[in-house]
Amino acid sequence: LQEFGTSVDSQVTELPFFASKVRLGRNGVEEFLPLGPLSDYERASLEKAKKELATSVEKGVSFIRK
Repeated sequence: LQEFGTSVDSQVTELPFFASKVRLGRNGVEEFLPLGPLSDYERASLEKAKKELATSVEKGVSFIRK
């Protein structure tokens, strides 16, 4: 199995899409890998980024539905 990063239906955050490390096998995504331990600074930065990403995801989903 090989590990890659990709934007997929999120199983790592509450966002519907999030760039996540995954383990790929013969049938595609075999496993979603966790974010791992984060420092307080990293956690705060992630929360800030998720707010901005949520808006971008909403715009993208809205655009696709038109």
